[in-house]
Amino acid sequence: MKAFNKIGFHTSVGGNPSGIGDWLKALDAAGIPFFIKAADSMTGLFDAQEIIHGGSKVPHVLVYRRSDAPGLRFDVPDYNKEPEEAAVEHWKLHKAHFPPELDKDLVWVETINELRKEVKWADWIGQFAFHTGQLAMADGYRFSAFGYSTGTPEEGAWETDGMLRYLELCQQHPEKLSVALHEYSLKVDDIWFLRGNHLGRFEKLFAACDKHGIKRPYVLITEWGWTHNSVPVPEVAMKHIREAAEYYARFPEVLGAAIWYLGAGFEGIANKAQKLIKPVTEFTLNTVFDVEFDQPKQADGLVEGNVKPPFFVTPIAEQPKPNGRFLRDVTIPDDTKLTTGQTFIKTWAVENNGNIAWGNGYKLVHTAGVPMTAQTERPLPACPVGQSVEISIEMTVPDEPGTHFSDWRFQDPQGNFFGDVIYTRIIAERPTVPTGVADGRYVADVTIPDDTEIAGGTTFTKTWRVRNTGTRAWGSGFKLVFVGGEQMGAPASVPLPSAQPGQEVNISVQQTAPTTPGMHYGDWRMQDDQGSIFGELLYLRIQVPWQAGFTLTKPLSQRDPLWKDMRLGHAGSPKTIGEWGCLLTCFAMVANTFGKNVTPAQLNNAMISRGGFLDLYLTKWNALSDVYTDIVYGGKLDGLSTPDLLNRIDASLAAGQPVTVHVDFTSSTPYTANDQHWVLIVGKDGDDYRINDPWLYPPQEASLRARYGRANRPLKDAIISAIFYRSTAAKPAVVPDAPPVRGETAVATELQTGMNINPDAPHSNPMDSDDLKGLNWVRYVFKLDARVNTAERGDITKAFSQYDRIIRTYGRMGVNSLLILNQETIWGSAPWTKANSTQADWEAYADELAHTATRIARRYRRYGSKVAYQIWNEGDKQHNPASVYVEPEKFAIILQKVADAIRKHSPHSPIIFGGLATGPEESVAYLQRCKQALNGPWPVDAIGIHPYTRWATKAPFNWGEQYGTLADAFAVYQKAFPGMKFWITEIGVADDNEIGPQFYPEIGMYLEDVYTHVQERYTDLVPVVIWFA
Repeated sequence: MKAFNKIGFHTSVGGNPSGIGDWLKALDAAGIPFFIKAADSMTGLFDAQEIIHGGSKVPHVLVYRRSDAPGLRFDVPDYNKEPEEAAVEHWKLHKAHFPPELDKDLVWVETINELRKEVKWADWIGQFAFHTGQLAMADGYRFSAFGYSTGTPEEGAWETDGMLRYLELCQQHPEKLSVALHEYSLKVDDIWFLRGNHLGRFEKLFAACDKHGIKRPYVLITEWGWTHNSVPVPEVAMKHIREAAEYYARFPEVLGAAIWYLGAGFEGIANKAQKLIKPVTEFTLNTVFDVEFDQPKQADGLVEGNVKPPFFVTPIAEQPKPNGRFLRDVTIPDDTKLTTGQTFIKTWAVENNGNIAWGNGYKLVHTAGVPMTAQTERPLPACPVGQSVEISIEMTVPDEPGTHFSDWRFQDPQGNFFGDVIYTRIIAERPTVPTGVADGRYVADVTIPDDTEIAGGTTFTKTWRVRNTGTRAWGSGFKLVFVGGEQMGAPASVPLPSAQPGQEVNISVQQTAPTTPGMHYGDWRMQDDQGSIFGELLYLRIQVPWQAGFTLTKPLSQRDPLWKDMRLGHAGSPKTIGEWGCLLTCFAMVANTFGKNVTPAQLNNAMISRGGFLDLYLTKWNALSDVYTDIVYGGKLDGLSTPDLLNRIDASLAAGQPVTVHVDFTSSTPYTANDQHWVLIVGKDGDDYRINDPWLYPPQEASLRARYGRANRPLKDAIISAIFYRSTAAKPAVVPDAPPVRGETAVATELQTGMNINPDAPHSNPMDSDDLKGLNWVRYVFKLDARVNTAERGDITKAFSQYDRIIRTYGRMGVNSLLILNQETIWGSAPWTKANSTQADWEAYADELAHTATRIARRYRRYGSKVAYQIWNEGDKQHNPASVYVEPEKFAIILQKVADAIRKHSPHSPIIFGGLATGPEESVAYLQRCKQALNGPWPVDAIGIHPYTRWATKAPFNWGEQYGTLADAFAVYQKAFPGMKFWITEIGVADDNEIGPQFYPEIGMYLEDVYTHVQERYTDLVPVVIWFA
């Protein structure tokens, strides 16, 4: 690509800027952008503005900064204040002192300069910049943050939360927010002194952005040069400028650099710098760099959507010519050994490396060797230029043992062959007598990684790489069989490739993506020639994008004459539904999606009586849950702090659940409180959402992007926040004539995670560090009668002094507490120790534990749902040294009394049935006996289970040979108790002896697999998983 010099000049009050106007005019006349920075005056900036006001379309870069003055600290914020407060104060100071002639639409403004470099201050500074950026945009300014001095900030600063928050804001507003840096060599004779730390340090910022998937921001190098008081002689300086300019040309996000310095002071540096104006002008006019732009990198490739620079030339197109290139064997590598007569699918990955797309008439033709298929010609898949596709052919191994090959060529519509020869070469072997044990382990997804987006109705080939980890070779009769999820048009089974023990092979299944939008998965298992299932679960998970034409509910208008003049909310409200009822109307449409058939007027009355309003007329976010018990509030998510908001909206739509979103009613102007408006997303059309806009009358659907999108900005920027609801009873209603919504798809609610801790062990309760920050729960026993210090046993004051701090400290991290109440809480009369305990004995003990539960629940009532209670632990397992077995009929007595006590004194606290340890079948039998003894509804919110040794998709150690899957266990629980929630309150790889670090990687993979599997498929059944280590 072609690029020009981006190094310009820095002016200020006084000094020697002679010739700066000629430089500005010459570059503008040549169509080359200039970069100019001014401090404390409009020297050069005023002329630059006038050039643009005169009609110039060249993308010039203008920057202004106000420096410290007597009694006024413009450069540095007040670090002693909270970032938001400091930002408000500092912005107010700068805004009052901007030159009146400064055009805020054209000029980037800097308000801070050479800040504290330490990592410990980076989060504060990032938060400060975030709030300043919002204030600046609200006032119509373009803001460039930081002005970090050469060699700063320290390593790691860019990856603090505050910095990433500001960089994400830059990503959303690239034309309004940027980053300012200073780059000096600090040596007059060596412009590359400490390269990468001085010049080029901006690349550390870009690396952080790439790592976190954030688009690189525009960077303004607002001070550039050698030292603060000297410039080399022009001959040396121009050599350095040429080298630096060619380097910066590789980075389109770097808009330019300003040579320090044409202003007054600094030992007369202006007279030296002024001598560069003419040679820089001539150099810029006569130099074009031919460079390859540096591309942002992530682990999975390029970051899309990068800024295309203003300095580029479009390459000349070549003459059309088809071509094709072999990339790799997706399945059946060369010399794979297969059994004679065996059917297999050969898949190649190929690339269209010509300059014309493959379309109708393009074929793949057999040209040499053994075809191994009856169909020797087949259409090539459509493939744009530069893209790759996979080609699959079902083949059969010849009956004759030995090596066989099959050659194929690309052919254009005129019959001309082109591109590489693609072939398969196999070794055919006669079947062998089976011996040994069959086993297999997943290695990798060769094609279609998890969550690949595939258009509905598209045929594709899923390929897994697996390893034969058994002692028996795979051969004839070995299959991959479908066992669960969606079959997606695939056969019930496909042959397994032959594989010797220890060998890795690829297994492919051709499938067709369902037409229903949303997540779809299919589970497959390996089967030997005797029909026995073996090995790990192989699964496929794809995302089908929303299709045009789907809609979820008919539109309603807040301005409908039937209710527009009705009072919104309670008596005394100054608002009407027509004036202020957009959110109410959206909620009415949500309710109708779930079969309620309600008007805004009817919902308004229901919300009045059920507490759905705040301050007379403000609609509560969870108002629908106040009115309808079967409509569940799923939360309100802020657009800025939820990077995957669009994915969550798409998942909700796929489940038949519309989403209410907050938009800017006048999106072309800065947002104010009066611009608040709510619309309902009911469908998706490409990169746009279809909305029911309550403001429109007559009621009608509209485009979110067309009505509330921001020009040249991504769709996400149109959404300020989103409110989610789902129904537990009614199937989502679909407007007539729209395709049906798949009922079994569920919104992927966020899995809650946790860790079991031991407050009495020195390394098992890291509450004074941030080790567990980010989890939702910690779980531990409330010990009263089993306190470590025997003198404190039974002293609840001592217990409260310990647990108060634990609950409070974790709570400040956002981590909730699940307290276990069991025999370690109250040993009491201990009826389980008596050979012939009576009903009265158990009633008395239950009263003792309930009395203590009352005191605990009262103590922590203020925490509401942030403190939960588990009643007993592993009471279903006999001869368990870690717990006390209680017969289910006796446990029903304890459960009822303790749960009633907790519910009375802390009604919002979740209550969990003691964690069950015996496995699904025995646990279900225990639960059924307990339920019968209760003779009424469950007094708990969920049942705790401990599915140790159960695995998700990959069995660690040798568990695949001995134990079943989590899916098997969940199916047993769900069938026995439909509608009940189950919390996994313990799971892990536990042993009485310390597990060595050599096993940590495998344990880590098991942990990840469990959490991922439950998150993706079972959060409606299992909303919480708490690890036990």
